Amino acid sequence: MNILIVGREFTGLIDHIKSIGANYCILRDKKLTKVGKEKDKYVYADFSSRETILAALESLPWQPDACATIYENYVLPAAIICEYYGLPGMPVASAEACTDKYLMRSLFAKAPEPISPDFAEATSLEVVKDFAAKHDFPLILKPANLAKSLLVTKSSNLPELIENYQRTVEHINAVYAQYAPDRQPKIVIEEFLEGTVHSVDAFVDNDGTPHVMKEIVDYQTGYDVGYDDNFHYSRIMPSKLSDEEQAKFLHCAELGCRALGMKNSPAHIEIIMTAKGPRIVEIGARNGGYRERMYRLACGINTTENALKVWLGQQPEIVAQKHEPIAVLELFPKVPGNFAGIAHQKELEQLQSLEYLSVKPAPGAYIGKSSDGYKMAAVVILHHSDVAQFNQDLDFVNRNVHVITETTD
Repeated sequence: MNILIVGREFTGLIDHIKSIGANYCILRDKKLTKVGKEKDKYVYADFSSRETILAALESLPWQPDACATIYENYVLPAAIICEYYGLPGMPVASAEACTDKYLMRSLFAKAPEPISPDFAEATSLEVVKDFAAKHDFPLILKPANLAKSLLVTKSSNLPELIENYQRTVEHINAVYAQYAPDRQPKIVIEEFLEGTVHSVDAFVDNDGTPHVMKEIVDYQTGYDVGYDDNFHYSRIMPSKLSDEEQAKFLHCAELGCRALGMKNSPAHIEIIMTAKGPRIVEIGARNGGYRERMYRLACGINTTENALKVWLGQQPEIVAQKHEPIAVLELFPKVPGNFAGIAHQKELEQLQSLEYLSVKPAPGAYIGKSSDGYKMAAVVILHHSDVAQFNQDLDFVNRNVHVITETTD
């Protein structure tokens, strides 16, 4: 079996491919400057157009049996390659919708039930003002095709909206150049959905049937925990939604995948549970961030194996073997400045539930808000089979652990 990994590698995926004895090759993005451990497996490609993508295939050592990608930037190239070879894959039009929130919202609007907020493409300040005149505040501005909450802002009134739009326009080209160089910058304005934030992963088979996992992840945003910033502070399982809410949530997730026409793909569905029912924020044609570790530790489900199954046109297996608590926390600074450390890091490292800790910036490096285009300063993962121990350790992190910055003013 020959597996083509499109764009860039992911250690968990490569380890799984090796474990089943398959061959693999990485169609590596020429624009990536950092070289990984698998460089002997690289074939380089220019992902800026269909023609340059297909031209790079001539250098592959064999014809692939499946295309795999776990990064947003390469969902569309993978679909193009699958179409070219006649492999099980995402339809190109669906891949385009999964990586462009304007196209995505347009298809959600055609679903048989309401599943998404009202929206418009923010092509000018005049369009933004007109949308604001017809909708209640707060309103959300977001790039149409970036990930990780980059440049996402919430505005409570018109002056704030104008300021946020102008700041987004000022920074958007630089952020796209860094994180999505092959994409055209585009901004969407949409209704703010009042409610709790959640997500779930699914695997869509060759017939377009979504196999939605039963295990829902609850979020806290930066706003929920006292930050003036719209990022995902925590991802926690098991969910605290009621059984009735979970049933509605999973139904909404399935409708969203079908509305996009997804096939042969993992899916990550982010939903807000509003007073009117669940409403989809977005669907990514990939597993969610940290989900490989979350579902493996908490549920005994191998999401990487299931992703490969649907990429090959096979049926996924998503029945949980256990249900243990797990939390992933992304730490951003409340005040932008030079990184000075993580408060109570030594105590954090001694917690029984600590599964993983990664501190990103070097001492003294400038760090800032997600809404200004910066990424997290640290990631903390907690997991324990003992619920009481887990809750005690999570409470310690929530009360004590935060990013310390120093300003030069």
